[in-house]
Amino acid sequence: NPRDLVVLLLGEILHVERRLAGAVLQDLIDACGDMALQAALAEHLVQTRLHVERVETAFRRMEVAPTANLSRSFESAVDQHDKLAGSIVGVGLGDAFHTATALRAEHWEIASYTSLLAFGEALGYREELAELRANLDDEEHARDMLLKLAGQSAAS
Repeated sequence: NPRDLVVLLLGEILHVERRLAGAVLQDLIDACGDMALQAALAEHLVQTRLHVERVETAFRRMEVAPTANLSRSFESAVDQHDKLAGSIVGVGLGDAFHTATALRAEHWEIASYTSLLAFGEALGYREELAELRANLDDEEHARDMLLKLAGQSAAS
């Protein structure tokens, strides 16, 4: 049923946000050599912890226990990054790779929030999902910061 689709999508986002707030973003920060990139990712880590809370709140507003649903595409991207990162020689090239990985994650999150909010609104769950618009705004801001940093590193 339509409500189950919203809950399924919400659960997949919860999985990703929890993984990012857990070890994934911190590991990426630790792997970066560029201070500006580290700072941008650290700022987004703080936001991501709030994202988890907002997604869990959306579940409760829908009268469903917060339940994460495995995102195979996200886990595949994390696995690919982890496998390739060690073979990249040079801090600058490594930071470019970390930035590209973070950008892919941001694009996944932006697409996920955009589709969830559109489906949710169409199905009458606007109020239950309202706080997630702030998450989408944060993801778009993070994407823009990463694009700016990617442009700066490519120019240097």
